Amino acid sequence: MTIDTVTPANGIGLDPPAARTTPAFRRLVVASSLGSAIEHYDFFIYAFTAPIVFDHFFFPKMDSVASMLAVYATFAVGFVARPFGGMVFGHYGDKIGRKAMLMMTFLLMGIASFLIGCLPSYDTIGLGAPIALVTLRFLQGFAFGGEYMNAVSLTLENAPSGRRGFFASWVNASGPMGIIAASGLIAGLGALYSREEFATWVWRVPFLFSFVLVLIGTYIRAHVDESLLFQNAKARASVTRMPLMEVFANWKLATLRGCLANMVHSTFQYMSTVFVLGYAVKTLGMAQSSVTSGTMIANVVEMFMVPVIAGYSDRFGRRPFLIAGIILAAIWYPLFFQIVATKEPLYLILGLVVSIGFLHALMFAPEAAYTAELFPTEIRVSGSSLGKQLGIILGGGIAPLAGTALMGRTGSFNSVIIYFEVIAALALIGVFFAPENAKKDLQ
Repeated sequence: MTIDTVTPANGIGLDPPAARTTPAFRRLVVASSLGSAIEHYDFFIYAFTAPIVFDHFFFPKMDSVASMLAVYATFAVGFVARPFGGMVFGHYGDKIGRKAMLMMTFLLMGIASFLIGCLPSYDTIGLGAPIALVTLRFLQGFAFGGEYMNAVSLTLENAPSGRRGFFASWVNASGPMGIIAASGLIAGLGALYSREEFATWVWRVPFLFSFVLVLIGTYIRAHVDESLLFQNAKARASVTRMPLMEVFANWKLATLRGCLANMVHSTFQYMSTVFVLGYAVKTLGMAQSSVTSGTMIANVVEMFMVPVIAGYSDRFGRRPFLIAGIILAAIWYPLFFQIVATKEPLYLILGLVVSIGFLHALMFAPEAAYTAELFPTEIRVSGSSLGKQLGIILGGGIAPLAGTALMGRTGSFNSVIIYFEVIAALALIGVFFAPENAKKDLQ
């Protein structure tokens, strides 16, 4: 399978926009997107299961607050691993190619998720259970960190000029697809089985199902071609010998800008879903299905909103949508927590739709292209992966843990709200002074 290119006398493909809107390119978009959806499924089944089950399954010797802190700390381990995965797979994505790394990250994520579903409890093997959980969670995060920007770069670098944001956003739009699958499956199982059955064995089913998804995703990704821009850079012998070192040496400001943009949207997302899930079920006594169903509906809305917003970012730029999303999220956040406190399932679902389906979409839709366009082809995966994954760990990875700790200490939402507002303010400054690259040719 090849993507048509124009080849001049020097033998290097020029890849004009008209030549890249081919069936081969569309298959590439599907492969990147579906692979990302499956990776999100694998990652988020932990996010949706852990606050409900894992406190007593893996940490039964702690009191309720301490056990939830342990659960969220284990959740955060996956985020701690993401920058390392981003650096390793980003480095080799810029040296060897984007496709090879995507195959490796996918297999690693799927195997780690499957093995989580096989773990015995603390009561069975003692400390070995939480240690194994932490190890597999680290491998999940390591794989996830290397996945995203390789997929984005592969799509972006083959996309027609003037539509890079739209096509790259399909990798982001597929994230909600994976979250929908994860939350839908868990909500369905929660409705079919009692809470006791779910906590005893049913929770394993979504993790074990990862094995099937790995087989499907591996087949799909095996049938796509490498990035044209990367191939051209390699043909020109312009592939950087040490891309990660080049990022550390000369691209620190671009990395910081990518970090801040990703920190704010991930904090907003995970505080609105994972933290709220644990709080609503454990503290407020709401039905698990209400929160997971709300999350599923919200992600359905976001899945459709992301390509629409990203398409407009090709016309008007990435920054206006990022800035609007940050400001509106900061205004909305105090209202959202008041909605959660009502304990009304319908209000909670509507609040999640506004939070994730619209406000998070405003930030998330242009983010893929915005982050990737900060760097040239030779270091694109290394630089964008480092910026993104640092932002994710400083934002989303810490958010549920920080929210639980702040609520446990103060007993008030106010501290959690202030926490987010500070992050939003920092991100707003970073995006405001960033360059607008939507209409510039990729280097």
